[in-house]
Amino acid sequence: MTLNLRDFRVGWRVLAREPAYSAVVVLGLAVGIAACFLLLGYVAHSFSYDRDVPQREHVYRLMQRWNIPGMDAWTNSTSLPARDAAIASGVQLQASTFLQRDIDVKVADHVQSISLAVVDPDFRAIFQPRVLAGDLAAALARPDALALSRETAIRLFGSTDAVGKTLEVAGIPYRVAALVADQPAATTLPYEALAGTATAIWDAEYRQRVTTNWGSTHGPVYVKLAPGADPEAVPLAIRRAMLASNFYHHQTPEQIASLHGRDMVDFRLGPLAGAYLDPDVEESARIHGDRATILGLAAVALLILALAATNYVNLATVRTVRRQREIAVRKVLGASSQTVARQFLAESVLVCLIASAIGLLLAWLLLPVFSDLVQRKLDRMFSPASIGLALLLGVLLGMLAGAYPTWSALKVRPTSALSGRGNVETAGGLWLRRVLTVLQFATAMGLTGMTLAVAWQTRYASQLDPGFDPRPLLVVGTSEDMRSAHVHAFHEALLRLPGVDGVAETDEPVNVNMNGTQVQREGGAPVQLNWFRVSPEFFQVYGLNALAGRLYDPARDRAQDIDKVVINDAAALKLGFSSARDAVGKTVHELGPSGGAAMQVIGVAPDIRHRSAREPMQATVYWLSERTGTFTIRSERRRDGVRQDIHDLWPRYFPNETVNVERVGSMLAYDYADDLRLAKLLGVASVIATAIAAFGIYVLAAYSVQRREKEIVLRKLYGAGRGAIGTLVAREFALLVGAGALLGLPLAWIAIARYLGAFSERAPIGAWTLLAALLVAGAVALLSTLRHALTALRIRPALALRE
Repeated sequence: MTLNLRDFRVGWRVLAREPAYSAVVVLGLAVGIAACFLLLGYVAHSFSYDRDVPQREHVYRLMQRWNIPGMDAWTNSTSLPARDAAIASGVQLQASTFLQRDIDVKVADHVQSISLAVVDPDFRAIFQPRVLAGDLAAALARPDALALSRETAIRLFGSTDAVGKTLEVAGIPYRVAALVADQPAATTLPYEALAGTATAIWDAEYRQRVTTNWGSTHGPVYVKLAPGADPEAVPLAIRRAMLASNFYHHQTPEQIASLHGRDMVDFRLGPLAGAYLDPDVEESARIHGDRATILGLAAVALLILALAATNYVNLATVRTVRRQREIAVRKVLGASSQTVARQFLAESVLVCLIASAIGLLLAWLLLPVFSDLVQRKLDRMFSPASIGLALLLGVLLGMLAGAYPTWSALKVRPTSALSGRGNVETAGGLWLRRVLTVLQFATAMGLTGMTLAVAWQTRYASQLDPGFDPRPLLVVGTSEDMRSAHVHAFHEALLRLPGVDGVAETDEPVNVNMNGTQVQREGGAPVQLNWFRVSPEFFQVYGLNALAGRLYDPARDRAQDIDKVVINDAAALKLGFSSARDAVGKTVHELGPSGGAAMQVIGVAPDIRHRSAREPMQATVYWLSERTGTFTIRSERRRDGVRQDIHDLWPRYFPNETVNVERVGSMLAYDYADDLRLAKLLGVASVIATAIAAFGIYVLAAYSVQRREKEIVLRKLYGAGRGAIGTLVAREFALLVGAGALLGLPLAWIAIARYLGAFSERAPIGAWTLLAALLVAGAVALLSTLRHALTALRIRPALALRE
């Protein structure tokens, strides 16, 4: 059956004849289509990473895993000696590192931060960045040159005419040798500038550490294999090189014994195509989310669209019942079944196409808000292909949604309809719409329960006691450390600021502690501990008191004292001490290539949180060191004033760097930014689903009261009171909401359990989120049907029977 233009003209006249009905139907569908388009666009974005890489199927990530408790997860970062071993493997390949870091650049008197990626010459052959101007090979070969992306050049110089110009990094001039095209948003290799591994931006100490140490991992290495090359041969060659290295030969017997016959480090090649959502890489799951969550959002998007379509089916069916006399007249005048079917299908397709166009407009208007919500740059959402697919989906939706109303129209019998006996819906049709309403409420309750659970867990986790009071603490990081004279002078200047009660330094912010090492007590087995470099003032500034012994004290300890350590309570237990007091005065050794000097435990500190609630409290050893460049400033009285004073003070000591002063409490909240984003997405989806369910039950209630009008009248004539009539009307919808709860809430419970399973510390959620979802659904159903229940109570028997 083919629809023609005349069918659509007739459908348009029918819609124009009832503008209120048409507006409600179109806008309801448009909201569902807009929400579905945005969510599916985000899902498509998540699965499209690195698709622009030429011959992506031949490009791999060099992955590694340390076989040490607490570090035994695969990571996309590996060492440069592993890269060198891959190149020397004899396998035909190209390899490039991608060491990314933020650097501060100065153009004229303006300092900005940009993302620099240091790469090998093979980067050009593997990823083939599009060169807009200049010589990329020269930019990667010269130590005093770099390449800028188009967007970065405009930001720094105000135009794309940047080749040949200079900028400063740490006071040293660098020449812009090339301009490259901007990266697409869906890339796992984002950069704003490129430099070669010979760059002078790396100081000698960092270069030595990053290029020679098998245990130093600072970023990913990418390998492109020639066609027919064996991917398994590369990790085998790297393994042989590692086992022959001094790094491996210098492991202590205790370390080797703790491996139980395994290598210290395992290597493998992972396809570039799976980098963004690799389930084996904890970092990917933490930053990007997992496949199950992304696919769950796709299911939510389709559910919202299905719910919106269900409402349209409900409205169109009720309208078809009311148009039975019109349909009967058409049939009597000679209209064939095919003609009637074409008219109803054309009307449905027209509604869905108009709704699709308005939905796309709504999605376009809401895209900036949605991008901020998901924290992604969705730069390819409105491609010609996606718009065409959305309109095609609108046609398909119109055909599917119009099928049942069309079937209802075809079932109309002219004799019954014209005699006034056909203005009712079949029992099968009524039950179908009841089932659709149940599905609407099941979805709404499930999403509401999940939203409450995620939001409550996020709130609980973000408010967990970190082991110290974060309120008076501010953090600012530098690119150098306390071995530098001007960094040390900055420390002294901070102490002189009004309202500053103390200043301490660490090697990283307190909520970022991913460093691990093996430590052994005398007579004990090696254990894996996190380590944290601190200045002598650390524990005083963070307001921590010793559980046993003493903590570092600037009056008694110096940053150069490497023969004394402080451990936390979890580390004392992990090392096998019977108590915190038992650990004080004992000697421990760090197991490393040098064998590790003896260190005395001078005290045991309380446990503080260095990671998110997804992980248990970390067993940590604190070392004194001058290699600390992250400042923590304590201010009890005037934090905002101190913050501004730091901004004013900064250019005197770091004229070539940007400044970022953050509250420690805000930094701790960053660990749950993805959870908060998920809660917001689910919240929006649950509001839309609940609104759709409310509208659906409103329509069903209107039809139900109309259908049962004579029954209600007869009950009144036989003495039924207002309560009995209200109960009669409400019973049907209470059963529908209850059926929705039985269907949707168990599925929500399973989803909540899966989400909470990722946390080491969980909120005491119980079943209250599901009960709250049920109460919300009940309240929505009550409000949606209240008007029609009151209508039933006001029905006058004499007037109704006369009609």
